[in-house]
This record gives sequence, C-alpha cells and structure tokens, in this order.
Amino acid sequence: MVRSSALPLALAVALVALDQWTKGWVVATIPLGVREASLGLGFHLTHTRNPGVAFGFLRDLQLIVGPVLVDGTVVLGLLNLVVSGAIVFYLVMRGSKLGTLTRVALALVLAGALGNAVDRIQLGYVIDFIHFQVGAFDFPVFNVADACVVIGAGLLLLTSLRRDAPGERAATERTAPER
Repeated sequence: MVRSSALPLALAVALVALDQWTKGWVVATIPLGVREASLGLGFHLTHTRNPGVAFGFLRDLQLIVGPVLVDGTVVLGLLNLVVSGAIVFYLVMRGSKLGTLTRVALALVLAGALGNAVDRIQLGYVIDFIHFQVGAFDFPVFNVADACVVIGAGLLLLTSLRRDAPGERAATERTAPER
C-alpha cells in the first residue's frame, strides 16, 4: 500500500517545492504588477496576487457563518487542505490498484492544492506569475500549482475515458476475478 503511494507523494512534494521556490523568486525579483521578461510563444512573467481560486475565479468570496463574516481565502485554503488529505488517503489506501498515469495525475492535483494552500494560509492570497497573451487573447495569470491542478485533472479525465473505452472494458472484464 504505502510503497505504491511513495513515488506519487514524493512527486507531489517536489512539485510543491518547485511551486514555492518559483513564487519566492518572483516576489524577490519582479515588482508587484510589473510585466517582465518574455519567455516566448506568448508567455510572460507578471507578478500578481490572486485572492480567488485558479485563474482568479471567486476572488471576492466572503461567507457568512452565523454572526461571523469569513474571508473566502481562508475557506479556500482549508478546502485545499481537505482535498489534499483526501488525495493522500486515497493514494495510500488504493495506490497499488491504480495505474501509473492515475497516480501521477493525483500527485499533480495534490501538489497544486497544497502549493496554493500554503500561499492562502500564509499570505491570504496566491502569488501568480505565468501570463499567456497572444494578440487580443489574454489568459488569466497563473502559477505552477494551477498548472499542476489543470494538467492533473486533464490526466484524470483521460484515464477515465480510456477506462470507458470498449477495449479497455473488455480487458478489465477478462482479468477481473469472478464473484
């Protein structure tokens, strides 16, 4: 159980470290709101702060809990931690039954959730800096953690579609133990 989850968990830790390192580098190097170096192919570095979720959604979220107004950033940070805990639990309990691509996908989602949770809980916002703009198309600024979540979710979708393919279903039925 634990052995099959060790590699995805190590990958997640490495990606969280990369996410936090890149954010620290951006804060130390690029003034807030400034668009810096072009990376080519429409990518630029732009230091921004995002109190919302991925790509700026829900940036003004506030929740009323009884008599208290709770800042949405705190709620989002806690939600990230809950999702992260669920993914770790799932990887530890079911990792040996999961395909490699699924374990990698879960590691990416876990890394993204944890990377942004660190920012939300420590800073009250997420540091974003990867900016993609070509002509009139201006994609919201994002970070390594956001990219991990999106790529991981895409891989999870891909693995679920592969599992639903007729050939994949037939192979699963042949190898499944009889009840």
